[in-house]
Amino acid sequence: MNRTWAWDTQPAPRLGREALIRDIRELSEVLESAHPDPYINGGGKVAYHRRLQALIRSMPDDGLDRADFHAALLPFIARVGDGHTILLAGESERDDNKPGGLPFAFEVVEDMLYVDAVAREEYLHLIGATLDSIEGVPFAELLARESLRQGHDNDLHAMSSLARRGALFFGDSLRRLVPEWKDRSKIHLILRDATGKRLTLEVQPAENVEYPLYRRSSLIEPAHDRGWFGYRFLGPGRNVAYLWIHNMTTYREMFEVSRSLGSRGYESWARRVYERFTGGAAPESVDAVIEGIPPATDVFRSLCEEMKAAGSKALIVDLRRNFGGNDLMVPMLLYFLVGFDQTVTVIAETAAIQKMSPLFDQSTETGIDLAEVPYSGRVPLVLTDYDFSLDAQFMEGDRLHDAVSASLLQMFRRTPTFSAVFEGRQDEGCYLPERIMVLSGNATQSSGFDLMTNLHRLGAEIVGVPSSQAGNSFGNIRHFMLPNSKLEGYVATKYFVQFPDEAATGYVLQPDHTLTFRELAARDFDPNATLLLALELLETGRQ
Repeated sequence: MNRTWAWDTQPAPRLGREALIRDIRELSEVLESAHPDPYINGGGKVAYHRRLQALIRSMPDDGLDRADFHAALLPFIARVGDGHTILLAGESERDDNKPGGLPFAFEVVEDMLYVDAVAREEYLHLIGATLDSIEGVPFAELLARESLRQGHDNDLHAMSSLARRGALFFGDSLRRLVPEWKDRSKIHLILRDATGKRLTLEVQPAENVEYPLYRRSSLIEPAHDRGWFGYRFLGPGRNVAYLWIHNMTTYREMFEVSRSLGSRGYESWARRVYERFTGGAAPESVDAVIEGIPPATDVFRSLCEEMKAAGSKALIVDLRRNFGGNDLMVPMLLYFLVGFDQTVTVIAETAAIQKMSPLFDQSTETGIDLAEVPYSGRVPLVLTDYDFSLDAQFMEGDRLHDAVSASLLQMFRRTPTFSAVFEGRQDEGCYLPERIMVLSGNATQSSGFDLMTNLHRLGAEIVGVPSSQAGNSFGNIRHFMLPNSKLEGYVATKYFVQFPDEAATGYVLQPDHTLTFRELAARDFDPNATLLLALELLETGRQ
């Protein structure tokens, strides 16, 4: 699910009531014009407008400063019920060196948050302890409050915001979440250790934090920190290949597509990726920057060639940290595993319904060409319509297959690196091992979730913690900025339906092999417990 890029802005001073109302109206216009359905999860259109007018009515006569206005908007946008449609946090909420909240990083297992890492070595003994309450506020209430602060796909998504997204780690968000926290010099909380024993604690807020945080050591170190994606072989011989993809925003082909489309603001991110990878200053030329960013094509191609040469029996795809990005990686990897035709068949199982709008049109220099919609000759389209060309309920049989194929071919032509391989059908369907394991984590979201589900359709087994991404949800975000407050956010513009006939699975996709709290504790809360579980399944042959 593609992303766009935020621009640097200057915060506005205190705003008067009329300026606040204009920003609220602008926010509502963005939601109603660009989002596929901002009403479906919030009680319908009437309920939406009731909340809109209640928000306007609540604006004080003497106005609000930017931070308070931001806080006032959060419950309104949260009721859209979409984890991709968000209002970005202010800078004061994201000081990594002086976060000011709990000195712990939490992770999700089952329906609990457990301490995964700590800011100070003295707290190492608390790793594995689960969160019971903060300042007397029970965990269930914290979760309910978080659901009013930001839109979420499901409860696991709300838990991810409390945990790895840092709502408890950063002081500003913790204060808004727990107004009962009065004495800012200390935080009272209750944890439970692995045996269920209550641990009543008084801790100091996290200040002067050094990274990386303290974690348990792992029995296995599978990846190299420098690379966001790559592969190696695990264990004796080359029987098990291990591919890690930590995100889908740092590979060359994505930037080639962004350049071709004329996406707004991608150059600054490309330079950061280049400098992070090379350790040197980015060149002046954007083309040179893009050429210096590693391509996914080479990694996937070499992986499949080496697996084929070795006769590898299994492939582990690690998506535990993959929060998404540009989904071009999905058909690229599938092309090398099973070939283009089967890639089209698999991807066509997901309905992807695009809401067209002026905001979407203006997000790239190329804009929207309504004539490119396959059925536009029979349905004269306007800029506020929906594109149903990738929806099986609208495009039946071969028409859907042809539309998906044409969409992928159009995207491939925008990336010289991959198209150079694809046009000659080089290594098409190079190798598909007997068994594929996909490692899932709470952080596996958006395009990372898409990759996981498409591999699952090929027979891959999902191992680990359920993703916080709902299978039937929204994505393909576009940036917006409110004119007076300069608050920024993202709005989803596409509706994805992965499981049209399975409401429960569409809400939470359960792994084939779930990492439980008991299994995690038995592995001493090893950061790579999911990978160890997958290797155990392969070693024992357990299905």
